[in-house]
Amino acid sequence: MTTNDYTGEAPIDDKANQEFQRKRDQFYRDLIHEFANAITAVMGYSELALHEMDRSHPARGWLEKIKNHTRQLAFLVRKLTALSSGAKRVGNDER
Repeated sequence: MTTNDYTGEAPIDDKANQEFQRKRDQFYRDLIHEFANAITAVMGYSELALHEMDRSHPARGWLEKIKNHTRQLAFLVRKLTALSSGAKRVGNDER
């Protein structure tokens, strides 16, 4: 970012670009948060249903698949969260 020689302030284009990036980043954080909430709900309800269901119930396999896939989605959301928070956290969240 360069400053204006007369006022010492950033040019208007730079300020507009920074504001756009700030709003974009906030949008991504909000979107990731909403995905995480939905994934948590699906995972929780599938685990509750599995807990109440007989092992021989025909739908049990489907619920196991739902639970496993939501775990994978939760992992991806953690990676997206790390990316949106800065590259320095990516290494910590990759497990």
